[in-house]
Amino acid sequence: MKLISCPECENQILERLGTVCPKCGHTVGYFNESTKRPKYGKFFALSVFLPFLSFLLIIISSMNEIFFAFGVIFYLVVAYKSCPYLHKDLFITKFEAIFFWGVWILVNALLLSMIYNVSNKLQII
Repeated sequence: MKLISCPECENQILERLGTVCPKCGHTVGYFNESTKRPKYGKFFALSVFLPFLSFLLIIISSMNEIFFAFGVIFYLVVAYKSCPYLHKDLFITKFEAIFFWGVWILVNALLLSMIYNVSNKLQII
């Protein structure tokens, strides 16, 4: 396990969530690092908000093949950028990693089935 300096007394403690410093009693919180919190916020927005935008864009663009192609390209970029593998250093617990992988797989499966159905409707496939 990686050791970090306690923010209160500079004693070396484990980085693991919930570790209590034996010297001063400080408990390691979820976001002790100042750099991890903004990255986690961006990843959360990528995971939740942008797939919803992809969904709306695909629905709106389903009337025209060119706009549909742009919607699919936007979806592919968002799916790549929000892949939990690219953000694996942000996950503290195994449950958190499994949860985000599950959400990512479910959302992308639904969006891919929607793209398939719209492409059949537009007779692209």
